[in-house]
Amino acid sequence: MPTLRSLLTGGSTLRRCAVWCALAYAVFTLMSIGAFHFMVGKPVPDGFDAGAWARGYAFGMKYFGALIIYVGFGAAMFGLADVVGLRRGVLGAAVVVALTLAVELLGARTGIPFGDHGYGGQLGWMVMGLVPFVIPLSWFLMLYASLGIALRFRRGPAATLVLTALGLFAWDVLMEPAMSAAYPFWMWRSTGVYYGMPLANWLSWLVIGPVIALALRRVAGPGLERLADDALPPLVYVMTGLLPLALALEYGLWPAAAIGGGAMLLYLVAPRIGDAMRSARPAAAPSRPAP
Repeated sequence: MPTLRSLLTGGSTLRRCAVWCALAYAVFTLMSIGAFHFMVGKPVPDGFDAGAWARGYAFGMKYFGALIIYVGFGAAMFGLADVVGLRRGVLGAAVVVALTLAVELLGARTGIPFGDHGYGGQLGWMVMGLVPFVIPLSWFLMLYASLGIALRFRRGPAATLVLTALGLFAWDVLMEPAMSAAYPFWMWRSTGVYYGMPLANWLSWLVIGPVIALALRRVAGPGLERLADDALPPLVYVMTGLLPLALALEYGLWPAAAIGGGAMLLYLVAPRIGDAMRSARPAAAPSRPAP
């Protein structure tokens, strides 16, 4: 098994960049989980300077949410570029970001297709004052992770697109309550039975997921299949689920933690379960020649 040192210093330059970004993604995610537990909405601890605490709190709330997504996006983009080449990797990321930004801007302005919603200011620079720039970056980040896992099912192209959408959907089941009901990174103005989220949002994810997965496959080319044997997409998938899971647990959203966390876990392990079931099947007996 490779050591952390070999992962950080070995392989191609693109691979090293991907691993370093993934490490930063993990560290910043854990720091954010700790901040929500010890700082957000909590009084200044005894012995701490109130002014320094306030400045650190303000800095974290203004910059840290966006920073986490930036380094996660870096892990995904460099990870993709490592298997398909730098030009195809960057172009694939750009296409997905452009497509999802267009959909997000439409949704924020008109409520179509996700439902009537709006973003707060905790995720950094807002494109046209409507959508934080990191939102389409997070689409690409999770598309990379979900597609990498979907390829492990070893199914045909159409099935892989559907499976990728299911991976995105499982993440959204956990993310939406954590990022809107637990802590308001965005707000729903329409209503729904699942923590106020309208059904249109989930339907939109199931439609948009295969579309952006197909766009990425067309741009990235056949080298994308190498993600099936890459350990980075599952690791990114896990790390991306940690913060919303922690928020759901921190704020007592037990159904969201159980349903969303369970859905992500099932998606993550399903390819291995399928492999184990296939290997456990007895080999077909050879047919006897006719007498």
